[in-house]
Amino acid sequence: MFAVRIGEKGLVKRVGNLISPLVAGLGLEEAVRFERIKKEWSDIFREPLSLHTSPCSLKHGELLITVDSPVWHQQLIFLKGEILKNVSPFGVKDVRFRVGTVRTKTKGAPPNPPQKKIPLDRYSLQQIEETVSGLEDGPLKESIRKTMEKSLSARKVKA
Repeated sequence: MFAVRIGEKGLVKRVGNLISPLVAGLGLEEAVRFERIKKEWSDIFREPLSLHTSPCSLKHGELLITVDSPVWHQQLIFLKGEILKNVSPFGVKDVRFRVGTVRTKTKGAPPNPPQKKIPLDRYSLQQIEETVSGLEDGPLKESIRKTMEKSLSARKVKA
């Protein structure tokens, strides 16, 4: 940390000690803490939790966390105490969860490889037909057929 000499007696204070009252006086202290939480999110919470959640806002000591699915939302309610323990060093006194779009940023994660459609061979088409042949519900049968075709025809392109 930087050091600054102040006064006649050479009193040395860290720059952080000088800036902290200024930040607090401007009402920016909570905003600074929230930015630190966002920056350190993947260190505060490891995968897979960090991939399914993101900090949304920090107001009056309450951290709002966005969760990408209702299943994760329910799981986090059970883990609320442990989550609060992890974020309390940032001045968080309570946490709330909401389902929404999660903005994840993983360290050094490669981008998703491009997908390429490949025509299905006769064997794959036969497997799909055998799988759906026992279904009587027409719309369900068609939905499962299309899903299987899409899944089998999408392949990752090798670099």
